[in-house]
Amino acid sequence: MLTLSIALRVSPEPGAVELLERYRLALNYAINRILSLNLKTIRDTHRELYRELGEWFGLPSRVAVDCYRDALASAKAWRNNPHRGRRPRVKGLAMLLHYGSGYRIEDGYVEIIGEIRMKIIGWDRRYDEYENREARLVYRDGQMVLWIFKRIPRL
Repeated sequence: MLTLSIALRVSPEPGAVELLERYRLALNYAINRILSLNLKTIRDTHRELYRELGEWFGLPSRVAVDCYRDALASAKAWRNNPHRGRRPRVKGLAMLLHYGSGYRIEDGYVEIIGEIRMKIIGWDRRYDEYENREARLVYRDGQMVLWIFKRIPRL
């Protein structure tokens, strides 16, 4: 199986940019909390962070789950690096999303759970017959791109 990243250019809505900024704050908080409490499993991380991410940062439920999963992956990567320096910090605006429960594609729009709809501007349709998997929404230089990962069988 091959994993491809397909880019969808979407219109940068103000609500989506604001959600990405809250996600970045929550992600940095979650990384610091995971490292301070020495959390190592999804179960422990969920117990400690799920309610805080939803209440303090106003993240929708599925986005909060994706946030602490993303933070746990960053913390584990930093712990396993023998040449680690300062604690990891997220500077860019990017958000992890799951298909179905985190985002949907319908009628030329991408819908993020939390009632944000963004119009699709450009999209490579060659791989539409393959199943959508995780995606990462990235905002950079005034442009918003949804990178969708797809698994494709080798020929």
